[in-house]
Amino acid sequence: MFSEIDHQLLHVWRRRLLGLDKGSPRIAIVGNCQSFGIAYGMKLLAPQAHVDRFMIVRKGVATLDMLAKTLESYDHVFSLEFQPGFIRGGGSEELKARLPRISPIPSIVFSGFHPDTIYVLDPTRSGYPIEGPTGPYHSAIVLFAYLRGMSVDQTQALFQESLFEALGYFDVWEDSAREFLELASVSGLDLSAELVRWSRSGPFMYSMNHPKAHVLFDVARALLTKAGLPVASVEFADFAVDDIVRGVVFPVYPEIAERYGHRGAYLFKRANYRLARNVGQFDDLRGYIQASFAVYARHQRDQLMAPRMVEWLANPDVGKLFAFHAADALTRKYARA
Repeated sequence: MFSEIDHQLLHVWRRRLLGLDKGSPRIAIVGNCQSFGIAYGMKLLAPQAHVDRFMIVRKGVATLDMLAKTLESYDHVFSLEFQPGFIRGGGSEELKARLPRISPIPSIVFSGFHPDTIYVLDPTRSGYPIEGPTGPYHSAIVLFAYLRGMSVDQTQALFQESLFEALGYFDVWEDSAREFLELASVSGLDLSAELVRWSRSGPFMYSMNHPKAHVLFDVARALLTKAGLPVASVEFADFAVDDIVRGVVFPVYPEIAERYGHRGAYLFKRANYRLARNVGQFDDLRGYIQASFAVYARHQRDQLMAPRMVEWLANPDVGKLFAFHAADALTRKYARA
């Protein structure tokens, strides 16, 4: 079955054969789900340029040789990191060895707003992600509560500031910011001023590795500037297109958002890439817990052993912490009733 990268390569080859390529300079963006926001931002900032995006998120039939030969004709090539296995012949490191002039794009990863989010990689399926109601993103609190045999009511009661504090969720921000800026620095970018601006404007991530569109626009501008290309003076909000929001949105919990002066919610958005068919589906906290429990019930316990689960289960104090906070919250709830 053809993947996105296969279709894009065929589209580019056909267009070249028909002499339909227009615009200068010729710019190519290679990468994952963040690549559209970068490519769109570059086109908006350099409207006379010819911008192509090569999306690599699924295995296809394309080879590294096909991709490298296609990219050779571009004036500027920017690439996010991608692992071997999606394209036959290697990943981004092997591509850079073929085309040393490739400019790296830093992956936007920031956990400060989503310290509870984890991946659950199934060891019985070669580490393939287990999908829940919010795709590959899971709540560590919900999964641990399930593994401890807690009820939906008990699990819902855990979502409170005191437990977040005890788990260190309010201590994640500084490390996330430092790691993000270090990763940007490796790509030759100083995004410290941008990070401050994003943080002041509100939660700028849909999940720990899915940034909002204005973030990718700012990164696109930084990349073009570093490459010595002129950029237009344009307000992104006037032309905003957000491709990533069609996917999952893992909420910023109110207690966490308020710590940074913003407003959060317990509203979990499911992925919906077919907007012509329906407007989408959302879960409140209770619905999300119920849907997650239903997914976990279809798996064996050893399939659910994410690293954080192994760590927490090995520490009796964490189990006691969960039991105490659930009991305390429910006691206070029923006392008010």
